[in-house]
Amino acid sequence: MVMKFKKGAIVTLTMSRSACYGYDQRCEIFGDQGLVCNDNEYQHSSVLLNTTGVHQSRLKHSFPQRFKQAFETELEAFADTILLGKPWPIKASDCIAVQKVSDAARKSREINTVVVIS
Repeated sequence: MVMKFKKGAIVTLTMSRSACYGYDQRCEIFGDQGLVCNDNEYQHSSVLLNTTGVHQSRLKHSFPQRFKQAFETELEAFADTILLGKPWPIKASDCIAVQKVSDAARKSREINTVVVIS
């Protein structure tokens, strides 16, 4: 998926849940001020470098393995909202914006053309 923003940013989004080496979900943001990277998580952090190359563990496979901390944080926020009356950290407008992007991506695939989100 390619997204172009009003201020000129271009985003290319690809992911694979069935890559032969695991669930690939890297993120890179590149701009004139630098680069931000969020890499895949591996089963462990050991790396072997020898005469045959660089070797490391496979990527974390399952959803619970990859998102354990995120799920725990969401549960804590939910409990804080219900039990302590704290505000929910995600605004309805954020949810609506994400849904608009998802709907536009689906529609673009179906009609095979660019869909503009207003």
